[in-house]
Order: sequence, then C-alpha cells, then structure tokens
Amino acid sequence: MSFSWKSVGLMITRRCPLACGHCVTRSSPRVQGKMAFEAAAGWIREIPRVSRKVCFTGGEPLLYPEEVRELTRLASQLGLSVSLVTGCGWAKNAERAQRILAELAEAGLSQIVISWDPFHEPFLKKDLPLSVARAAADCGLQPRIRSTYRASDSPDFRARFVSEFAPFVELFESQEVVAMGRARSLPPGAVSRTKELPGGFCPSVVLPVVDGDGRVYACCGPSLDAAPGSPLVLGNALEESLAEILERAHSDPLLHAIHAFGPRGLLSLLGAERVEEKEFSGICDLCLRLTDDPGWVARIRKRLAEPQIRFAIEALLLARKGERAQKPRPVSPSAIREREAGAALAG
Repeated sequence: MSFSWKSVGLMITRRCPLACGHCVTRSSPRVQGKMAFEAAAGWIREIPRVSRKVCFTGGEPLLYPEEVRELTRLASQLGLSVSLVTGCGWAKNAERAQRILAELAEAGLSQIVISWDPFHEPFLKKDLPLSVARAAADCGLQPRIRSTYRASDSPDFRARFVSEFAPFVELFESQEVVAMGRARSLPPGAVSRTKELPGGFCPSVVLPVVDGDGRVYACCGPSLDAAPGSPLVLGNALEESLAEILERAHSDPLLHAIHAFGPRGLLSLLGAERVEEKEFSGICDLCLRLTDDPGWVARIRKRLAEPQIRFAIEALLLARKGERAQKPRPVSPSAIREREAGAALAG
C-alpha cells in the first residue's frame, strides 16, 4: 500500500517560551501541562509497528531536555529515526545550545528542525536560532529551517530573512500562514483569503501526532482544531493502543483521498463546485470545513466505497512516490484513465 505514516509526532507539551502570532497550537508561556514521561515511553515502544520515525514537537519540547534525551535514547535503541522541532527559546546562549544538542546527538537524535520567521522574531534575537543552527551542524544533526510567512512578504524578503543560516542548514522549508490556531486573529493582509476552492493534495495527513492528553490527530496542526467526531481525530492512546489506532486509521480511504488529491478533490468526487459562501486561507481551511460536517463526510465516504475511486487513489499515490512494480506488467487503458482521473482531482 502506498499510504504510510512517514513519522509519528509526540507533542511533549504545548507550553512554549514564545507566543507567536501564527501558532497553530496556540502555545505560550501561560500554557500548562506536559506529556507524562512513562506514557511517551510506552507510545515510543509501539511506534515501530507503524512507522520508522518519531518526531518530538510542541510547544517547545526542549523545555524538558533531560526527558527528551532519554526518550530519544529509547527510540534510537528501538531502531527509530528521531527528529525534533524547536523554536529555540530554551537555548538562552550558545554554550547551553551546544551542550544540550551534543547530549541529544549522543542519545541518537538524527535531525533538528528550527522554526524561524517573522512571527518568531518579536520574541527572539536572530543570534539565538543562529547559535542553535551552528551547534546542530557541529553535532551532525542536519538542521533545517522551517519558516512561515505573511501573504504580503515578498520572495526577496523571505530569502533575505534566512540567508545568514545558509552555512549551517541542510534545507530551508517555507510556507504561507493559514488562518488556523492563533493565526485566526492575525490582522487583514497577513493571510491570503479567496472564495475560490483551494486545490492541491495534503502532504501532512501522513504525519499523525499524539497530544499530551492521549488524543491522536491525523496531522500536526490544523486537525487540532477539528470538531469532535471528525475523521481527523483518530482516537485516544490513553484508552487504546496507539499502534491499533494508527493501524485502523491506515485503512481509512478518506485519509488516503485527502493525501492523494486534497479536499477540493473530495468535492470533485461529488460533483460539487462550492461550499457555502466562505473565504478560504488554504487547503487546511477547506479540509476542516468538510471533515467537521458529518453530512459531507458521509457523502464522501459513500463515493470512496466505489472500487474505481479506490483504484484511482492508489494509482495516484504510487505515481507520486515514483514506485514501480517489481515485475513489469501490462497496464490497461482503463487503468491509465483512472490514474489520469486521480491526477485531475488533485487540482
């Protein structure tokens, strides 16, 4: 099957030294609570059944560096690739950054993703994330910079904003802010909005995350705002096995379809060209609008039960991943048509 969990995220805490205006988890210094260490360790022991990777996220996971270090060691011993997302507010200075990252690298951390953009800048001087990036590179942690920009930020501004990180960073990732979480309160102009249905597939629905209260979400971010009963809320790992939750969700054709051709593609399956009058800030906005509505979900699931639709989804995912059958086999004209139909649905 071409749909797979690329990584499983553990949201160590929603607490963070920063309170960025775009934060999808609404993290801040005022948020209390954290994931229990023993619960996290138990979930890590289950993850090898469903994925090869685990990612520690938040909030700011490195508010608890000793616990994250020991969880990293456990995950590494189980053969998992371990990554971590940080906003750098824990670092304080270059010496502390070097020490903590060296300990994490020794425990088995393989990659660190540093969040740095205009939304983080009011809370940190740039030299702090630069120190973290430099230390991460020295420790062999393949640092990446993940940035979120306002709709009004020009390409030149975006390039200049992170240019000083270039000597240390393996990859720059960037995206435009969407009206999720705290970003719903951003001023006009910060977020692009359109009445046109946003197209494109979803790359995030293969990155489930476990919150500190045990709830398991299909993606790290927008699905945290999902309504009760949404298919994006996969279960609660304090009430049943995390591996069983993810194995069950792995067979959900709705998640496959979101990954294959996105929420606009779901509407296309129904011959629908619009949702009620509303402006959208991106595919996450449209996805929540559809998956929060039991009526839309029921209609979509009925359509997804048709074998030719399931085949089109699988064909499109296989084509996107560049997978090839071990043995060449003839492809029928109908199979070609189904693949082309799937690509059209993805917009």
